[in-house]
Amino acid sequence: MPSRDLTITLSDSVFEEIKKYKKLSHKRSTKEAVTELIKYALTLPPYFKSFDWKKAEAEADKEIAAGKTKSFKSVEDFLSDLKK
Repeated sequence: MPSRDLTITLSDSVFEEIKKYKKLSHKRSTKEAVTELIKYALTLPPYFKSFDWKKAEAEADKEIAAGKTKSFKSVEDFLSDLKK
């Protein structure tokens, strides 16, 4: 498969996340890790590409802080609650 060179500038924090991914996924090189991450990003459905994750996380944090959560003693209890 033909390939092309690409130069990108990443923040230190993004590069650290790539290094973590490389280690966790047992990739041999940073190039291999970045290539896999780019391929994955390109295959995400449009919904996930445009979803405002920061807003959703902020909303979830507010719900948690307001005590609007449930705890369950077992998976069965959890599943039973979902059926209500």
